Amino acid sequence: MISLDADLCNDCLDCVSVCPNYVFAAEGPASARVRYPDQCCACGHCIAVCASDALSHPDLPSEQFEPLPPTTIPAEAMKTLLLSRRSIRRYTSDPVPPEAIENLLAAATHAGTSSNGQTEGFVIVTDRAFLKRLELQVVDVLWKAGFKYMGGGELLARVFEAKYGPEIVKQYRTYNGIWRHRREHGDLEGVVFRNAPLLIVAHALKTNALGAVNCALALRNIELLAVTMGLGTCWAGFLVGAASKSRTLGESMGLPRDRQIHGAVMVGHPVERYHYTMPRKTRSVRWIGTPGAGTN
Repeated sequence: MISLDADLCNDCLDCVSVCPNYVFAAEGPASARVRYPDQCCACGHCIAVCASDALSHPDLPSEQFEPLPPTTIPAEAMKTLLLSRRSIRRYTSDPVPPEAIENLLAAATHAGTSSNGQTEGFVIVTDRAFLKRLELQVVDVLWKAGFKYMGGGELLARVFEAKYGPEIVKQYRTYNGIWRHRREHGDLEGVVFRNAPLLIVAHALKTNALGAVNCALALRNIELLAVTMGLGTCWAGFLVGAASKSRTLGESMGLPRDRQIHGAVMVGHPVERYHYTMPRKTRSVRWIGTPGAGTN
């Protein structure tokens, strides 16, 4: 439970304004007090902004709060980083160093989670023999679940388009051709995980309605930090799709039945270097209000 030491408090009221759950209240014009301690979600925001160290929480030891240097990344540099991120599908055979993996996990665990639940977890796969077996499992599950039908004639195409829409069916038909041809030639190795030396899988409680969002935020942190470390990543969407249709995939990674795989990224050292950004489709944007206008 959050505690406030009145002798140390300098009455700045930053805790009152920063708390997402309205735990604090201003008593009079300046003094802060803990009003609803049971509403505290132990996010640590109040402790992190308190300049007088007047706040404490038993679940948030003070030694775990490290000094935060000022952020000095120029906006243009950050934009360049975002635009330079590519989905990498060719990796060298070099392993990702353990210290790099730890840094990526640190970035992932500091991503936001709904109500500060922090119920997400990760599976780190560096065993290449295991990755090859998992890859074949993914292909088998998705092929039987529907990919094998996507190369059918006009009637099937119309049925699928009515259910999924033409854009999604176009993607699935492409996958059908790739997998069918590679199956025929006994060349399925790398079709899912691209021979990456590392796979990071994110999972959450099945009962968490925002588990998929939380996992995506965590993996996005990994994707962006990886670029600055000279690493490349690619979202392993096939694994996520297969895991939603087969419980054995999660079990093969040691996950209990109350967990759901919501995301995974391949990580490794890229073979190629990209020299240009790539064009993107113009997206639908709808403004409600005038750009740059106030709130009055």
